[in-house]
Amino acid sequence: MTGLTLLFLRSGSNKWLLQRFAAGIVLSYIMFIVYLLIIHREMDYYEWVNLNKAIPMRFFSFLTALSLSVHAWIGMWCVVTDYITVRLIGPKADLIRKICVFLITSVTTVYVLWVLKVVWSI
Repeated sequence: MTGLTLLFLRSGSNKWLLQRFAAGIVLSYIMFIVYLLIIHREMDYYEWVNLNKAIPMRFFSFLTALSLSVHAWIGMWCVVTDYITVRLIGPKADLIRKICVFLITSVTTVYVLWVLKVVWSI
């Protein structure tokens, strides 16, 4: 990670703001899909494929998946750092917490890469 990224994520307020921004992107995507399904009640498979082949829709879908993973990662990081502490678990808490954060980061990274592959291979 770059110094700017680390500086940005060090602050709890910045994480909170980033998580809310990510939630806003996910909400806007959900609202767009619901609106689309209400307007086009008879949308068939070919219309759906053509919609998802459009570059703006691919970008919006990937941005939404990325936002969802950022939102989830920050939420899980908060839970892990709040509840896996030396006071609650004991001296091995630091190691357990680092392993949990590594696993969460790995899973979200794989998720984003998988979505990238699916969205851009349509």
